[in-house]
Amino acid sequence: MENIIIYVLIAIVSFCFGSIPFAYLFGKFILKEDLRKSGSKNTGALNTLRASSRKYGTFLGVVSFLFVFLLDAGKAVIASLIAIYLIPDIVIAITIACFFAVLGHNYSPILGFKGGRGAASFFGIILFYNPKAFFGYLIILLACMFIGDVFAKRPINKAFFKKSVSEQIIGRLIGEVIGVFYIGLAAPTLFWAALTTTPLILIAHKTRISDQFKKFKNKSYLND
Repeated sequence: MENIIIYVLIAIVSFCFGSIPFAYLFGKFILKEDLRKSGSKNTGALNTLRASSRKYGTFLGVVSFLFVFLLDAGKAVIASLIAIYLIPDIVIAITIACFFAVLGHNYSPILGFKGGRGAASFFGIILFYNPKAFFGYLIILLACMFIGDVFAKRPINKAFFKKSVSEQIIGRLIGEVIGVFYIGLAAPTLFWAALTTTPLILIAHKTRISDQFKKFKNKSYLND
């Protein structure tokens, strides 16, 4: 019974940490715009990059992206450290903290139970606990995005990599599914966190997946 109470407490704390909408706050107070109404309309690090780059240029856009990314990643890491302090089993601790931090990020009560897509918070957990596994995971995502755009017949030129990272959603999500199995091999401690959290990220992308399939169907994808 005591363990269940601790698990519930960690879930609530992690959800609260995750629900802090750093991208939204950055947009409101620094960019002076509502990120929910611009770009991808997503309150996450990538949309912060788009908005900041458009307003202040590429360099400051990248700085803004890294700032928000680290905050979104950090809130999940802090939640996991609290969980590890209270729960002896590190696998259970990280899994609960990661899942509920991403859940809070995606469905923030502060934003009317809407939010980002959870990737930065999840990436933060992997990067913090196993940097080598993180970079391997990142390589898988990038490879799947690039391969996806090769199949989509995007011209391979100087804009290829930038556009693939920004627009190739289906390839990226395939990479994230493959990444779960990679994490199981490279960082077994994080496997259950990856397995339970990845569906939240996939669900958060359902609209973008649908939009991309429509663009593939009417052959307008490469016109973005």
